[in-house]
Amino acid sequence: MDAGLLLPLFSLPSSGGRGDFSQAKHYIDFLKAAGFMYWQILPINPVDRYLSPYASPDLSAGDYGLLDTVSMEKAGFLPPLGVLPFEKKVGALMENLNTKKVERTQGFQDFMNRSEQDTVAAGLFSLAMGRYGEFSYWPTDVKEDYASFHRAHADDPLVRTYAALAFIFEIQWREVLDYAESRGIQIVGDLPYYPGIDSVERWVMPEHFLLDEHLEPLYVSGVPGDDFSDFGQLWNSPVYNWRRMEAENFSYHRKQIGNALGRYHRLRLDHFRGYEKVFHIPRGGAPAEGHWEDVPGEALFRPWKEDPRFFIEDLGHLDVDFYRFRDAFSWPGMKVMALEGPGGEGNRPQIYYTGNHDTDPLPLYVKHMDEDQKRAWEDVLEGEMCVSRLIGYAVHRREDTVFFQHGDFLKDPSRINRPGTCFGNWRWMLPREALLGEAAEEIRNYLEERAK
Repeated sequence: MDAGLLLPLFSLPSSGGRGDFSQAKHYIDFLKAAGFMYWQILPINPVDRYLSPYASPDLSAGDYGLLDTVSMEKAGFLPPLGVLPFEKKVGALMENLNTKKVERTQGFQDFMNRSEQDTVAAGLFSLAMGRYGEFSYWPTDVKEDYASFHRAHADDPLVRTYAALAFIFEIQWREVLDYAESRGIQIVGDLPYYPGIDSVERWVMPEHFLLDEHLEPLYVSGVPGDDFSDFGQLWNSPVYNWRRMEAENFSYHRKQIGNALGRYHRLRLDHFRGYEKVFHIPRGGAPAEGHWEDVPGEALFRPWKEDPRFFIEDLGHLDVDFYRFRDAFSWPGMKVMALEGPGGEGNRPQIYYTGNHDTDPLPLYVKHMDEDQKRAWEDVLEGEMCVSRLIGYAVHRREDTVFFQHGDFLKDPSRINRPGTCFGNWRWMLPREALLGEAAEEIRNYLEERAK
């Protein structure tokens, strides 16, 4: 059995209140010592105002809040800044970065030759957001004429600083990825389905979304009622114009997928349901008013049909059409203990999860379990239901790979996200003592004992 841990980078322990690349190599050493093969992280693109990485203002960029400032200080890119609270970190980087020194660094010009279009667009978006606030309230000439804004401001100091940070982000992330490879750890990344409502993509390429003449969404994203909410979920992202995407041979999505495959060892496709059929909710309406639209996902993924690096989130509102689409690919899907309870073994490839970022880690799953769930588990486990027995159950299933949340192995973990809520999510931080060498050895012994 191959095993992995799910832990977002931002959940690594940090004095600034949010983890970053400075702790990544230490965590990779921990994974190796604990006997894991995979580290599943969440998206590392910029987060929205609620800290969600799944409603990003820019799916191409990196989250500069993840940068290792001590490393930047040693390179002479920053003066000594001390511990930066995460709420102030990006602003401090923008204000104090020695942009000229970064631009003189070997490799910077090659980076710009590869990525200038995306990097400058991201900087311009940041500039405009700082001036005007939410996209809907921008002046009409700025909102509807990106080309003119680009001509006027492409050399703005803020845009240059943004590009310099993008270069540093790429260097630091490549160091993390290379270190993981040297330790035999594979990093599993995540490709969000939609950008956020305020996003570079909506401004720079409005033709790729279903928008009105003022670039306001005709429809927004979400899902009907499901296991998380009887009401459904309103994600509020603008929805894609799939006819236009297909007419352009999916150049936008294929670029995103190619970039993600270069950024991670393996790639989880979030909301894979949405590549076969997607839910459209009229702007200003409720999920109950939504409808499904077909998506040409099989054509989109044709170049990667035999690529073994993918696996898919095949959760949510599923039907016969989706299963037919999913089964056109050999990529493993997901089975999640905290969503399905006991059972759920099938004949197609799948990866087993005790939980994902939207569910309780096992100690909370046990704590919140109702009596019917408890009895169902006790029948399967043939004894008292507890965290230890559930971990043993996961280890002994037929799947070749199992992922645990790191919180499964803690006495007092917390939840990463509660779907359908805006506040209090994406903030949980791993206690420092959870990364001590004794903790790694304890987990290794714990899993080995339950595998017997």
